[in-house]
Amino acid sequence: MKVLLVNTSSYYVKQKAALPLGLLSIATFLKQKGHEPIVFDTTVQGGSIKKYIKKYKPDIVGLSLPGSMSINNALKLSKIVKDYKIPVVWGGPTASLIPELSLDSGVVDYVIIGDGEITFLELIETFEGKRNIEDVLSLAYLKDGEKHINELRKPVDLSQMPVIDFTFVNPERYFNKNRGCERMVHVYASKGCTGVCSFCYNTGYDKKRWRSRPFENVIEELKYLKENHGVDGVYFVDDLLSPTQEHLEKFCQALIDSDLGLYWSCDMRADLMTKEGIDLMYKAGCRWVMFGIESGTKEGQKQICKNLDLDKVREILDYLDEVGIYSTVTFILGFRYQTKGDLNETVEYMKSINAKSYVVGVYGPFPGSDMYGQMVEEGVIAPFETFDDWSRNANMQTIGNNLSELKPRELRVIINYFLFLIFTAKHELNGEKKHYWVGRLAFQIKDMLARGNLRSFLLVLLSAKEFLEIVFYALAFPGIRKKYGLYLSSKKREEEKKRILKKYGITPHSAEE
Repeated sequence: MKVLLVNTSSYYVKQKAALPLGLLSIATFLKQKGHEPIVFDTTVQGGSIKKYIKKYKPDIVGLSLPGSMSINNALKLSKIVKDYKIPVVWGGPTASLIPELSLDSGVVDYVIIGDGEITFLELIETFEGKRNIEDVLSLAYLKDGEKHINELRKPVDLSQMPVIDFTFVNPERYFNKNRGCERMVHVYASKGCTGVCSFCYNTGYDKKRWRSRPFENVIEELKYLKENHGVDGVYFVDDLLSPTQEHLEKFCQALIDSDLGLYWSCDMRADLMTKEGIDLMYKAGCRWVMFGIESGTKEGQKQICKNLDLDKVREILDYLDEVGIYSTVTFILGFRYQTKGDLNETVEYMKSINAKSYVVGVYGPFPGSDMYGQMVEEGVIAPFETFDDWSRNANMQTIGNNLSELKPRELRVIINYFLFLIFTAKHELNGEKKHYWVGRLAFQIKDMLARGNLRSFLLVLLSAKEFLEIVFYALAFPGIRKKYGLYLSSKKREEEKKRILKKYGITPHSAEE
């Protein structure tokens, strides 16, 4: 059968797109089973879905929804597909969490819950008369106007999945510039996460499970990308690259033995990192690590079920800096439990740690998470019953969803202060110190030229809006900044940092010690 696989996006793309790895894996698997998949990535490819339908005449169309912001575009594309009387399949993290709501849309016939490779193949086999639809695990569907959700299958054994065929797309359209790399792309080495964070969608999607791909499959993909496309770096998009020291050591050693010489980045949990592990990561090519902290208080860590040792996090950040691995940390403000005192402590912790950059967002309830379920049960929020509810509320940057006792303006000032620091900071890039904004501007211009006139225009407007908001909130409210010690001058910033460290009895780490 001919299968059109579509990667949906929001109506605009603010950042460089990532390789649609889930769709590519499905396409590779279906191709091996004798079918004819085509991949259409709306984030980077021009043309309309009508063009692809007319050219390839697919028997079935599958759309991936990577996030809540892609819902509107997925609905629009699905309506077009239905005009051609072609069955529509939804999949991806967002669709997996709302199968019934997806079917209620009137433009979706099937929803694949979780991993899509085997389920999509078995769905195709129902069209071929080889299988009954009731026997397809992890499938939601409409039959005679009624919704049905079949039993969920066990997590797919990733060793049974093929090495990804990257010829379905042009990997060079997805190049990023990062941490000394000119041609960085996204690859995954595992799925899921062992964490139990109560705010995270993974508690509903991956069910707190983690699975690793065979190292040799990952190495084979990296070798292909380097030899055929000149890739010099990779960002492992795994929610958690490694849950144990033993696995991390084996993974790093596999990269070292491959002799590919690629720089790479990843997401980790700070409490799963050790100095020995960090040394090995650097030797294997790691130059950037990102991990979530979310709250800077012991009570906050308990409330979100993350339970990080904040002192250990501080030590890990110090050692990453000493070794030469760039660190990005994430914080979430506006949790339901968060008091003004908790926020003040969190901000002080944010200022005191040795992180190179910050990602600071505002909590938004995410269906499928434990925290969302608890708040619905207690009547704090109403359940999300429409797509508008999802688009409006399941967005971590929506200040209006602040569930704490804090004023939205305070949260905006704090968030944009840390964005301002990043925007004005000097960063090491290819051996030279360059302002972040110089690299950002160059990237945006290059990206705009590659995307076409309309998207370029929208990108200019959005980037300008983002920049002006950062400057406005970082400068316009000196009273709020003074309240939290958010000084803009480097001298005052350093003085404030020393004060905080002294307050908590912490001796600053230095490489000379």
